[in-house]
Amino acid sequence: MKKIFVVLISSVLALSMTGCMSRNGESLENVNTADEPNADNIHSTDYENNLNGLEKYLIELDYIPQKSEPTEMLCTVIGAVAGDRYIFTVNSSRVVVELYEYEPDNLNDDAMRVINEVQKDGEFHVFASENFSDDTYQATLSDNQKYLMIYTDSSESEDNTKRKENVEKAVTAFNGGKTTEKTSSDSKAESSK
Repeated sequence: MKKIFVVLISSVLALSMTGCMSRNGESLENVNTADEPNADNIHSTDYENNLNGLEKYLIELDYIPQKSEPTEMLCTVIGAVAGDRYIFTVNSSRVVVELYEYEPDNLNDDAMRVINEVQKDGEFHVFASENFSDDTYQATLSDNQKYLMIYTDSSESEDNTKRKENVEKAVTAFNGGKTTEKTSSDSKAESSK
């Protein structure tokens, strides 16, 4: 009986270490960075300015696999109004992407603290409570301070690192971040030529 138990535990541990299985034992979607689409015709302003729109945008860019299902996150602990987590693999490395939405005109104390910490240090601190350990998370904040992303990938390969940077850029500029639209001063300068 002990041998059977040891074999079962070893099997479960081996599967979890490969990073290709989710918590419920299903196969995770794998993204191969060689298959990334041409993003020239994909514009963030074509998507609703909410968490659902951001997720659709990242799926269209193939930064989140089409078939992966989000898990709704408890977001109130960081002052967000909505949050989802996606788990998949990139070049066989396990990736976790957590996306959160804020209401910039209606931030509570937790939201202001998290946003200020991410702006200052690129990370935020979650204080220990009954349900959470005391941890620090690296995060990316959109330019409009409406979206926050935690992107975790244990691989340090060049392809995976570059992909993470591209996802961060997409979230940073999403729907209201930095745009290439001309400002009124740009228009005045052009008209004076």
